[in-house]
Amino acid sequence: MNNIEKKRNNTNAITISRTFYYDLTHLITQEMPVYPGDPQPEFKPIATIEKQKVNVTRIVIGSHTGTHVDAQKHFIANGNSIDKEPLDKFMGEAVTLDISNINIGDGITGSDLENYSKVVKHKDILLLYTGTSDKWTKDDSIRNNFTYLEPSAADWIVDHRIKCVGIDTLSMEKYVFKEGLTHKKLLSNGIGIIENLNSNLKKIISMRTFLICMPLPLEGVDGTPARAVAFAIL
Repeated sequence: MNNIEKKRNNTNAITISRTFYYDLTHLITQEMPVYPGDPQPEFKPIATIEKQKVNVTRIVIGSHTGTHVDAQKHFIANGNSIDKEPLDKFMGEAVTLDISNINIGDGITGSDLENYSKVVKHKDILLLYTGTSDKWTKDDSIRNNFTYLEPSAADWIVDHRIKCVGIDTLSMEKYVFKEGLTHKKLLSNGIGIIENLNSNLKKIISMRTFLICMPLPLEGVDGTPARAVAFAIL
């Protein structure tokens, strides 16, 4: 606790006056990479200070743009829409694993994750750094050539009672997916999915953090862009 100053009041509560956090969210721009077939973001002014004395912007964006959360409805017809998903699914203690030894474009297996079984706890949020995020806006091939989770990895996550999994690629699923087996396995077991985290993940490899990733409450929708922030646990 050397880097944190504490102040105790009469009720013995602790106030943390210095906090370390890591923003794991991609900047949303009109030129950003999107999953093939998804809409490109559009920002269109509908009012300006020059004309209406105020700036207001019309935003067009896909539900799985940038750093985002998947709802069960994304792959399960009668599953929760994003406004029905429990918020506590997307916040809690997290551990970041370095999976970048796997070639970009290859799949992560259950055997790969088993190497980290001693550092993963039940009810953890599992964050996977694949190195794909290092190529963000630098290599357009990551739109369809990225590291993904094999169904055996999804089985491992379910068996180890992980409550949420995040990855620094456009999707958990292999491009192009056929059955969506990885998504269906995770979502049907109530496991949260966060996709397209940024390369700040490599700053917290092997660290325990407290993650907060808040989805927008969009009624009836299958997913939403979200802001993911990891707070250091010191």
